[in-house]
Amino acid sequence: MSVLFDWNHEPNKWLIAQNVEAKKLLSNPLLQKDVWRTIEDLGLEVNRHNRNLTINFESIKQDWLKLLTKLYVLIRSQHKLSVDCIRQHLVYLKKFSYFLETQFVSNQNQINNHLFDEFEYHLKCSRLSLSYIQRHYVTLKSFFDLCRQEKWLEIDTYWFHGRCQRIKPNNNQIEYIPEEIWQQLDENIHYLPEPIQRMVLVIRGTGLRIGELLNLPFDCLRKRNNKWRLRFLTEKYQVNDELPICRELTAVIKEQQKYIKNQFKGEYKNLFSSHEIRNNGKYVPTPRVMNRNTFNNQLNKLATKYSICTKEGKIWKFRSHQFRKTVATIMTNAGVRDLIIQKYLRHRSPDMQNYYKHLLKQVIGDEYQELMKETKYVDSTGKIVAIHKPNNPITELMRRKMYQITTQYGECHRSVLKSPCQTVNACWRCEHWLTSSNDLDALKGDLQRVEVELKIAENVGMVRQQKGLVSDKQNLVIRIQGLETNQ
Repeated sequence: MSVLFDWNHEPNKWLIAQNVEAKKLLSNPLLQKDVWRTIEDLGLEVNRHNRNLTINFESIKQDWLKLLTKLYVLIRSQHKLSVDCIRQHLVYLKKFSYFLETQFVSNQNQINNHLFDEFEYHLKCSRLSLSYIQRHYVTLKSFFDLCRQEKWLEIDTYWFHGRCQRIKPNNNQIEYIPEEIWQQLDENIHYLPEPIQRMVLVIRGTGLRIGELLNLPFDCLRKRNNKWRLRFLTEKYQVNDELPICRELTAVIKEQQKYIKNQFKGEYKNLFSSHEIRNNGKYVPTPRVMNRNTFNNQLNKLATKYSICTKEGKIWKFRSHQFRKTVATIMTNAGVRDLIIQKYLRHRSPDMQNYYKHLLKQVIGDEYQELMKETKYVDSTGKIVAIHKPNNPITELMRRKMYQITTQYGECHRSVLKSPCQTVNACWRCEHWLTSSNDLDALKGDLQRVEVELKIAENVGMVRQQKGLVSDKQNLVIRIQGLETNQ
């Protein structure tokens, strides 16, 4: 029957000739448009924090493939597939359309195993990740299976068998926030607008998905048996759930409730809102749900402006899901049972915990390397007085227990057999207090603080304080220069 009509130029007539059931779908006026509205045209629900309002078919060049793709989307939307999934499928079908154009494929009969082999080669040459390539396969198999099921087009999908296996993420790519980034974020969090500060505190304390955080209802607190819980709608499964939270986090949420109440007078029903930045730099809240990219952008602007960097000096790139992964890692490192973590983070599969166990090994490995590295020590004169290379981690831990005084940085190398310390709280001036290159950043931070305090003392004529600060500055400069010279 395919000879009655030209598939490439009259695909709609060809479909009717092949399948009477296609008449109903082909009568849909949406097929005449290349841009569809997800809410008004398809009746789909759109996440308020990720507003995908349109679906665009314009870049699909082949008329027959464009028509089949539109029919595919119509049926998938009737099955209430999420907008995000539909848009992702469309991305992969557009990629396939581009490939067909480069191969000058003009007829559906040319789609065979050999063409799929060529497409696989094309994807791999594009240096795409294995998981991304896998999603192309899953989409194409789903697409052509539906075409065959609906009797639109007969394409054998056996080629995809064995290629659509679920790819587990690389354990080494599980991205959590390292300790040094936490510390820098804590030091600079006050530069963020107050509502964003509270969002950070809530997400880092609960491990919520970003959609769950941004859509938290205003009335999200529940008190049960004198303990507070956070009530929210899960993003993946759309069911109400509760998490136990500490009193400190409860206080943060209550502060945000007051803020929202004062700003919108009870007319806004969410805990967090979006905002506008006026020309004068003023943060102005607006009564709508924040876009998830806005939250990430706020943190990344902070990281860039205040140089929140890794140990290698690279500016940290914040992503909202890192907080969730970090909570899981901390719980795993603390020895929390897998079942509790699975329940707390609402993982469907317990397999996810294996990734965080891998991280535990990675974190321990990093700490081991830090423990075993060579350390050079300088005294109050800036001279290297000791070089220490640990033989094994056990003796190194024992060595670090041998000193009586623990300081913010540096080590007291005074023998425990000597008489009681005569310079308690004056370690900087003591010959036994040694600092290493590990303490260099902290020493520089202290030097900056002392210089600021010295200027203030000079301006107000505080002579006695000036003498003490000058002495402190000299001691710090000597140590810093000694460490930098011998790095």
